[in-house]
Amino acid sequence: MPGIADSSARFQNAAEDALGAAGRVFTDRRSRPTPMLSRYWLRGRRREAGRRAADAQHVYVDRYTRMETAVVLWLIVASIADLGLTLLHLEQGGTEANPIMDWFLTHGGTAAFIGAKLALTAVPTGFLLLHARFRGTRPALLGLALMYAALLGYHAVAAWDRLGA
Repeated sequence: MPGIADSSARFQNAAEDALGAAGRVFTDRRSRPTPMLSRYWLRGRRREAGRRAADAQHVYVDRYTRMETAVVLWLIVASIADLGLTLLHLEQGGTEANPIMDWFLTHGGTAAFIGAKLALTAVPTGFLLLHARFRGTRPALLGLALMYAALLGYHAVAAWDRLGA
């Protein structure tokens, strides 16, 4: 059916002419990998992993698994709890065990301590979330989550000890 092919070609040529006249240039979005930060980050619907088996690792994604999201939220909540419990511990005469945080407390006061604690937790946690599909990131996130659980356990033991003393 030459009539259908001819009309299809004419339609395609007309569409190309219209796009060219408007000055628009479209590139194939699949020609490059997903960037680390994009306008779809945290609200995108593009993908959770690569389309091919080879793309399953070392890619940036717009959507994260429930486990990755839960671990990151746990890290943020645990960090805030650690901050509050540390301030309570300091108020009751305790000392800061972390030398870096102790420096912020000594040289900048409580406000610098709070800002540094939140920044030194939120920024690396966000970086790890962005790199969730890179080798070693998921074990690192889980390891940090376990370390925070142990730290909160230490705070519980220290609080119990202060109550009993």
